[in-house]
Amino acid sequence: MSDGLEKVISIIIPVYQARDTLKKCVLSCLSQKNIDPDEIEVILVDDGSTDGSSELCDELAGSDERGRIKVIHTPNGGVSRARNTGIMQATGRFIAFVDSDDYVTNSILGNMIKFADECTLLVDETESYLGNQKISGFSYIENSVLNSNTHVWGKIFDRKALLEGNILFQEGLSIGEDLLFLMDFAAFIGRKRSIRCVALEDYVYTENENSAMNSAFKKSYLDQISCWRQAEDKLLEIREYVSAYAFVSVAVSQIMTALLVAGKVATQTGERDNDLDEKAVSMVKDQIKHALKVRGAFAGLSLGYKIKVLIFRINPDLYLRLYARHKKS
Repeated sequence: MSDGLEKVISIIIPVYQARDTLKKCVLSCLSQKNIDPDEIEVILVDDGSTDGSSELCDELAGSDERGRIKVIHTPNGGVSRARNTGIMQATGRFIAFVDSDDYVTNSILGNMIKFADECTLLVDETESYLGNQKISGFSYIENSVLNSNTHVWGKIFDRKALLEGNILFQEGLSIGEDLLFLMDFAAFIGRKRSIRCVALEDYVYTENENSAMNSAFKKSYLDQISCWRQAEDKLLEIREYVSAYAFVSVAVSQIMTALLVAGKVATQTGERDNDLDEKAVSMVKDQIKHALKVRGAFAGLSLGYKIKVLIFRINPDLYLRLYARHKKS
């Protein structure tokens, strides 16, 4: 490397209550082939863990003879703050994000690095959009991010571009922070053809039963609605560079995620917060009404979702009862 200090890859792993999965995750990141082991650094951002993960972070750092693991202990502030902390501490040309309950194959970094020349700002292993040529940030938003590629794992981001564009995760958001981060970064790239999408499957995502997406209904779940409204606002800022269908894609996602929130209200267990339920249902109504104003949004839904929309708009209470009964059957 040019200055003797910069690594090739900085891997940022937010750690919160991950005692059972963290070691496997970290070792998978360090056990890479086709890349110099000393060109990797792993940044563990302990987000106020109380289950022993904090101590495990220190143990893992102490056991790596090459000194490639950096540990940062912080008060609990959420995954976005933890990732932002990692970005500020990273030294690699590229940054990768790995969740502490997932792991990677030993070829992920080598496979992605070989697609990155000096002008590459993002390499994404995804099947949402494939091509032999690099694409622009605007094209990436329309054809990949809005085509169900809304997560930051399985990608490497140019660190200097992140810093230059002041691209950070939105703190305080529990769901959808990845989506907005990707849109911000791609919009910053703009017309530059500096994104490579490759068909690889080196990131192993582990379904977490305790994750935000599977927890009982709570106020933070409303972020699923607000993040897609923010995504629309970001798209409006670059509307001259994307097609009308991009707005249809956002509207369809707004409807589908709104109904997902409604489903959580219907199937929640334990003591209910009636005021929160009413707020959630009202937000779902508003989101669907708003999204349907986009020409082509209803047509873009599958038949099943079209039926759900019609029932919910006619009688939200009936929809919730029918949904709850269906899930229990």
